[in-house]
Amino acid sequence: MKKLDLHIHSVSTMSDRPFTFSLPRLIKYVKDAKIDGIAITNHNVFDFEQYKAISSALNGVCTILPGIEINIGANAGHLICITDTADADDFYSRCIKINAKITEPHDSISTVQLKDIFSDLSRYLWIPHYEKKPVVDGETLKELEEYISCGEVGSIKKFIYCAKSAQAPTPVYFSDYRPTDQDEPFPSRQTFFDISDINVRSLKLCLTDKTKVTLSETDGNRVFEVIPGLPLSTGLNVIIGERSSGKSYTLDEIAKNCSNVKYIHQFELLETDPSKAAKAFSDRIAAKKKSITEEYFKPFASVVSEIKDISLLNDELELDGYLSSLIKHAKEADRADAYSKCKLYAETEYSARSLDGLVELIRAVEKLLCAQEYRSIIDQFIPKQSLSELYQALIDKYNSEKEKALKKQWVNGIIADIKRSLQSRTAATRVTDVDFYNLQLNRVKVAKFNELAMKIKKEQVIYSTNVGGFTVQIKKKVFLSPQELRTLSGKRDVKFSDLFDNYQNDPYSFLKKLQEIEDIPDTDYYQYFENIEYSILNQYGFAVSGGERAEFNLLQQINDAYQFDMLLIDEPESSFDNLFLKDKMNAIIKELSLSLPVVIVTHNNTVGDSIKPDYIINTLRCIDDGKATYDRYYGLPCDKELVSANGKKIKNIDALLNCLEAGENAYIERRKDYEMLKN
Repeated sequence: MKKLDLHIHSVSTMSDRPFTFSLPRLIKYVKDAKIDGIAITNHNVFDFEQYKAISSALNGVCTILPGIEINIGANAGHLICITDTADADDFYSRCIKINAKITEPHDSISTVQLKDIFSDLSRYLWIPHYEKKPVVDGETLKELEEYISCGEVGSIKKFIYCAKSAQAPTPVYFSDYRPTDQDEPFPSRQTFFDISDINVRSLKLCLTDKTKVTLSETDGNRVFEVIPGLPLSTGLNVIIGERSSGKSYTLDEIAKNCSNVKYIHQFELLETDPSKAAKAFSDRIAAKKKSITEEYFKPFASVVSEIKDISLLNDELELDGYLSSLIKHAKEADRADAYSKCKLYAETEYSARSLDGLVELIRAVEKLLCAQEYRSIIDQFIPKQSLSELYQALIDKYNSEKEKALKKQWVNGIIADIKRSLQSRTAATRVTDVDFYNLQLNRVKVAKFNELAMKIKKEQVIYSTNVGGFTVQIKKKVFLSPQELRTLSGKRDVKFSDLFDNYQNDPYSFLKKLQEIEDIPDTDYYQYFENIEYSILNQYGFAVSGGERAEFNLLQQINDAYQFDMLLIDEPESSFDNLFLKDKMNAIIKELSLSLPVVIVTHNNTVGDSIKPDYIINTLRCIDDGKATYDRYYGLPCDKELVSANGKKIKNIDALLNCLEAGENAYIERRKDYEMLKN
């Protein structure tokens, strides 16, 4: 087996963050990590002179392959090209052409240009970013399919996924390292190849068999090195140790070395201020479930949006103006002159009718016509020919109605001009125009709105779902006091007591008064008609206690971990009882560990032993010359001994008994006590 890192940068290009390359640091990385071969793969450039200097410095230590990382395709995805050491001169001449074509960070070349530059692509090893950003787009991968035998991934989780998937290419996992003088931890992202010679031909042949490309030398893909000197299982890992032995320190080191990690810290879920905890908990649930209530109240919000623009007061004033002008016009009938006697002087303009309903109907039929999903069901009841004829008939009707409306609009314009001209020549009062249909329609709308708004206050559960034995529930109910309205608004200076009676008895008046309050967005008015309560109930249907809130939060955080590449949990027993840990948490974590690496720090046997981990790490603190150092011993749960990176060993049973049971004597004593109680 050969340990390889075929993705190392030595030149700070325009596609890089600025860094100053350190050859001594690279040499130390290769030696400390015991790497057999590396590839120098800078962005769109191959520095031949630097490559020769690196090869000379590492001669006899490891193999140095020439390479380049190319921006390619529509996404400017990254594609690594590697060749053999003997072909470095020819490779350099071709890479010069790449560098000439890519002059900006987001520039890229096409597959046609790539083939033109490298001629025979089969001579090289091609490694596209597959499950790693920026990915090479699917079209480019398809065009290069016959030359690609692997894909570079960005995490252990993605490596395991690709290794198991029949459709995914053979995964490889490299450091993407930029050696500098900074004293930072070396990366532990390398891949083992079952080969004897490090060359392009051997690598390509090896990559055709996924079982020969692994994360570890002896344990295949079951184990990987997470930080230098510490292997972990790709499944479930438990870290045990005495107090201040380096357990949390180890977790911190893992978090620093890995990206996209979910880290649940010790005591993170404990409530420090019980008086505020319940509200904060409810607010978090509300934030997560807000989209559900918005969707539920979307029709009512649409109604509120329409009603807010209706002013019955303005309608009454308009009607009063009409009646006043009508009475005055009647009283002046005997003094009418030639201008006021013209029929057009008092003519009512044509009223405009909305075609929105017809437009919605046309769109609905169009949706049925264009639908591909469930096409067979639609055709079963409505033949496509009938839909087409209906669609055309509705369009014809729309065109006819639109033409009529435009004619009325044109005629109204003429009438208005004539009225103005006649009005300027007479002293007689003209009857004010009024749209009686619209006035009456507004009244009906308001009446219906009041009826709807009163009904919507009825208490009702609008959403309920089960999460790990808890019930997440959203309930709508009535506001019981002005204070609840003020809390919703977040405005302490607004006296909602002045409009609470309207809220209870006259929804339309309440809406108009809401409009008088500054800084309440129009889109939020609907929220003031129903009180939304977000709650979590336990298995008995009661509101959760403080401890149960912490349990629910933990379950939520663990479920969220599916979006990450690794989960770290520091001493969950600090916040929970053993029954919860055993019956709920252990099962969820065990299932999660099938998808991504999980690391738990614990001193509790319910977690440490009952969870049945795939790998055990025991941390031990050592004092050397007054300085604390941490040794880490690791192995499988069935191993008799745990071993450290420097070859030291301890008995597995001693580690378990000391860390989980307070020692063998305490374990034996407790067992005797339990047996006595049992008998």
